[in-house]
Amino acid sequence: MSDTTGAHSVKSIDALRRGLDVMLAIQRSSAVTLQELHRQTGMSKATLLRILKTLQQAGWVERNELEKRYVPTSATGQSGAAAAWRTRLTALAASPRATLQRLVPWPIDLGVRDGTAMLILDTDRPRNGLAVNYRALGFRPPMLLSSLGRCYLAFCPEDERREIVAALARSPNDFDRGARRPDSIRRMVAHARDQGYAARDPTSTSLDSPDRFGAVSVPVRLGDRVVGCLSCAWLPTVKSEREIVSAHLGDLQQAAQSIERRLRQDTLGLPPASP
Repeated sequence: MSDTTGAHSVKSIDALRRGLDVMLAIQRSSAVTLQELHRQTGMSKATLLRILKTLQQAGWVERNELEKRYVPTSATGQSGAAAAWRTRLTALAASPRATLQRLVPWPIDLGVRDGTAMLILDTDRPRNGLAVNYRALGFRPPMLLSSLGRCYLAFCPEDERREIVAALARSPNDFDRGARRPDSIRRMVAHARDQGYAARDPTSTSLDSPDRFGAVSVPVRLGDRVVGCLSCAWLPTVKSEREIVSAHLGDLQQAAQSIERRLRQDTLGLPPASP
């Protein structure tokens, strides 16, 4: 019997097809509510909840606690301790982030280290002209160019910083080449620690690029470990870094401290070691 003949005689798996339809609907929408999924797929809410629970357990989907929407995971297909820790961190940070977003009229992100890059756990969609490109550019930001990555490097323990920089120095990617200039890394770290925040590398995009935006980040710490960073992004044509820092650095730092208190009160513990 040929492969073609066998394929025609094999029945498809209806439950798998429904799961794939839901996953496709979530990917197309980027962030979708249960009601929207019900309307888009025609499936009952009970069926959708079972599918969504399966997708969450498999590490393909997360629930955005701020907007009660389901989103594709930043590191699709990951499950286990790291995914569970990130999901719990997102939940613990939801209330402080919501409070922060009411104070700051610009997009706020929470990012964690993922190897030699940062990973945005979920993204509050921009409420202004920061463009759709903001989400795509910021989804897994490079360590040396993004404010999230530079913040992590500046405030993490020295031995972890050396490990990350050594890995970046071996990278073939152009945006990691700065790791081969240790003096530049040391200056960036010292400057960020002196200011209490890290800014996005202003040379990463040209002045007239439609993808250009400014961003600053502050660390979220548990003991001597940095477990995440909070960032605020804005349009440089509207506000300067000095204006953003003057108006909102204190808000960012207070939100980070609130998340830290929740982490200390929770049984979450430290995140699994990043590969």
